[in-house]
Amino acid sequence: MVDDEALATVLAVARSAEQLSNWRARDWPDLALELLLAGIDDPEIAELAGLPTSVTREDTELLVASLYEKHGVPLLDPDEAVTLLARLIATDLRLRPATVTAPMIRIVAEMAVATHESNLANQCSRNAEYLDCDCVPVDPGLEARLENLSPLTLPDSVLQVLARPIRWTLPQSQPPHGH
Repeated sequence: MVDDEALATVLAVARSAEQLSNWRARDWPDLALELLLAGIDDPEIAELAGLPTSVTREDTELLVASLYEKHGVPLLDPDEAVTLLARLIATDLRLRPATVTAPMIRIVAEMAVATHESNLANQCSRNAEYLDCDCVPVDPGLEARLENLSPLTLPDSVLQVLARPIRWTLPQSQPPHGH
């Protein structure tokens, strides 16, 4: 069951993902469907769930803006948004481990492309460049600190839908060692 606080968290994650990663309009119907199945009774969510996956931003923009306003979900500053998305991925990786080394650093590093104002994303970006070689030492505690971020308490199916568009940036297998 998803309560109002959890719904606000879901919406904050989605808003942060729209801002910093690969969240697209076509992700809303899947998320809305999972929220309906988790017991959320909301007309905008029901309408989003009924949209096809070929939906465009123009189709979702007013519904999503209404949800953000109704549930008091502000646009987070870049550091807060990156940290929230890192918590999402840390939670998801606990449930569905990755097949590559340092998955958290790799994913959070991708967010530095969208925002140069996040210290965490920039730190990960600097380290990610050297994950698969021995040219420069990588901060040995960074991945562990990221993995140990406080988990999001959301239903697994909702976590998976939120994490899917972010996790796709991970390589499917371990990259070769070296440049």
